[in-house]
Amino acid sequence: MTTHIPSTFRVFSVFRGLLFCTAAAAALSAGCYNAEVLLKARSEAAKVIRMEEVELGAFAITLPHKLGEATDHIVEFHVFGLVESRDRKQVTRALQTRGPELRARMLVSVRSLADADFDEPKLTKFRKTIADVINGALKEDVIKRVGFYHYSFGTFN
Repeated sequence: MTTHIPSTFRVFSVFRGLLFCTAAAAALSAGCYNAEVLLKARSEAAKVIRMEEVELGAFAITLPHKLGEATDHIVEFHVFGLVESRDRKQVTRALQTRGPELRARMLVSVRSLADADFDEPKLTKFRKTIADVINGALKEDVIKRVGFYHYSFGTFN
């Protein structure tokens, strides 16, 4: 005795099989990753672990007076730079031997920034300016990141 399977049931079985294959392919592709990106991220994380803080100095800089305004702005900050362990001595030596020059460069660079750069939440442009001043004196980019022990931006009469 043979069993007769209706054609709609066969169509449904084929459709269900295709649906299963599609779902399986989607699940497998969700686990795909870019190995190159993961290796780069891991390398960056390892560099941060090997970095050390180097104190770059404490500054109190009065920004240029704007005509017609009754108040002046002052930015006060105590800053450090993150450098790789192998570059620490080079940065320390430059800060000791070229301290006055670096302070003068910092003064000029900070005064060239707009007031909005000091109000920005992450201080991105301000941090980049500080790193550029130090790295410019060293002729290579040894300061990888900049952080603050203290930061304030305010007005006075």
